[in-house]
Amino acid sequence: MRARGFTLVEMLVVVALIVLLISMIVPALQASREAARDTVCRTQIAQVGEAMRSLSIDNWQRLPGLWGPPWAGTGPLEGSFMGKEVFTGSYQPPPAAKPGTLVQYLSGGTASRHFYRCPALPVGVFGSGVGSNGLFDVTMIQSLPGARVNHVPSRAEYVAGGPPVSVPLPVLIEEDPAFGINKQFIDMGHTSINRFAMTHFRTGGNYVAIDLSAHRLQFVTEQGPQGYDWSTTMSNGTPVSLGVAKNYGMWGK
Repeated sequence: MRARGFTLVEMLVVVALIVLLISMIVPALQASREAARDTVCRTQIAQVGEAMRSLSIDNWQRLPGLWGPPWAGTGPLEGSFMGKEVFTGSYQPPPAAKPGTLVQYLSGGTASRHFYRCPALPVGVFGSGVGSNGLFDVTMIQSLPGARVNHVPSRAEYVAGGPPVSVPLPVLIEEDPAFGINKQFIDMGHTSINRFAMTHFRTGGNYVAIDLSAHRLQFVTEQGPQGYDWSTTMSNGTPVSLGVAKNYGMWGK
């Protein structure tokens, strides 16, 4: 008795089932990979937060400086938190003259570059507004350089297409490449029209709060909130916009 083989119709059904299964599995695997990369980014930014915590302990509870005068002080730990360990190649802004103040707390320059780059964001063309600028993916709120951690409110509010949302006040954030970090101003200061990143897993971004712990925000709007969309209230009841840059140590004044 001769064994019966598969008919063409049966083979097509099997192939269709395999294609269907693959179409169901691939998106799930892709989502898992994206979630894993996002977790790595949050872990890395948490390490930067720990470095800031260590620096603040050694620096009278003050946050590091930013970019350069007037957003940096004159003391050894008052300079820009990023420096020549990040700004390599043809792009040489003022902080490229010496290492950032966090290098000693992040186990050196090579480790610092690793922590400042998020693997969930692919490298784009420098200045294009698409993807990472290839140097760093995190920026510091530009109203906070030199601020004493215990003088900054613990909460802030942002507005993004709905009622205000209250969250732990941000210090260091992942920024949208198209609105600052790889477009208009390729620097590590977050202010005014710069936007919070929503370019990662499920339209969100990671950040370090004023207690120097790491968090994640997810937005339902088309774009993350601008610097001017963030505000807080001082202990005396005075409202303060986080989108307004302040000189080193001038927080709350």
